[in-house]
Formats: sequence, C-alpha cells, structure tokens
Amino acid sequence: MKFARRGQSRMQRSAAAMTSTLLLLAGCSGGLKSDLPTAQVYVLRPTLAAAVATIPAAGTVQVTPPQAAAGLTTDSIVVLRSGERFDYYSAARWAAAAPSMLQTLAIDALRGSKKFAMVESDAGPFPSEYVLSLELRHFEAEYTGTGPPTVHVALVCTLGKRGNRDVIVSFTAESQVKADTDRMQAVVAAFEQATGDALSQMAANTSLPSAAQP
Repeated sequence: MKFARRGQSRMQRSAAAMTSTLLLLAGCSGGLKSDLPTAQVYVLRPTLAAAVATIPAAGTVQVTPPQAAAGLTTDSIVVLRSGERFDYYSAARWAAAAPSMLQTLAIDALRGSKKFAMVESDAGPFPSEYVLSLELRHFEAEYTGTGPPTVHVALVCTLGKRGNRDVIVSFTAESQVKADTDRMQAVVAAFEQATGDALSQMAANTSLPSAAQP
C-alpha cells in the first residue's frame, strides 16, 4: 500500500510539472506575439516620362537583374545616416527585394519607350539580340542634414550586343528627391519620383545604333 501511494505522488508531481511547462510556453508565445510590430509593405508605381517614338521598334533586348551595391540586396527600406552608417526603417519593407523590383520596373520602362520589338527578363523563353546590364548603385533615403531625408536612386546601364559583348552605350541614370516630410508615406513618394526619373533617363538613353535600325 505504501508503494502505491509513492507511485501516485510521482504521477501528481509529473502532472504538475507538465502543467507548469505548458503555462510557461503559453505565456512566452503570447508575449512574442504582442511584441512583434506589423510590417507595412510598400510597392513602387513610378510615373515615367511619356514615350516619343521617332523610329519603328527594332531589336530584342533582355534585361538582367541589377547587380546591387552592398546593403541594397534586401527588401528592407535602406537608410543612410551621417557618418556613412547604413540603417533600415523598422516595421516597413518593399514588396520584393530591391534588385528584383528594379528589374521589373526597368522592363516596363523599356517596353513603354516603344524602341524595341521585344523586351524580356533574363528568364524569358526567347533568345535576344541585345542585353541591358544594370548596376544598382544607390537606392536609399539619406539623412545627411536636418529635416526629411533625400532619396537617392542611381542605376549604371550598359547595353551590349549578345555574343560578342560589344558595348553599344553605357551611362548612369540618377535622381535625388527630397521627401516632403519625415514620414513613411512621404519617403515612399520620394522613392517613386526618384525611381521614375532614373528609369525615364534609362529608357531615353537606351537605344540601338543607327546601323541596327530598319
């Protein structure tokens, strides 16, 4: 009889320990959920300069994913503070990583320019005659002084012939726009304007040599 009572005591202790563990886990889980901020996800819909097609569309071009400078490969919204310190806005991010987002926007801008018979990504199913290589040098909100940040966007664009790798044209499309206020909506609006300016420059300056025109 004494053995049975000792067994019952151990079972009771085990049940109590299990109950305490479950309560502790529940408490931790609830605390984690309450401490996590909800991230706001932003997309860019930049306004581009109106296309003025003076010649018939010709040639096919493939746009490669931009090679990004250090710190710009993320979907976080990058901040550059005084002393060249990289930072990120908390609880805010882009809908995709910056290079992927810029590749899609660059393709849209080139298609809108109506200069090429076909514009596709590097994953496109059709072979292309030309390749547009992009390098994302700047895509950040810079706090270098007082007041709202200045958004800086810069793309190095190089158009070349596929196969022999001859460079047709290479240039930098760049824009800086100061946000109206130091609020996230205003900063995103400045990103849209600066990105639109840079992509409009890219589309205007990406052209085939006259010998390749019909």
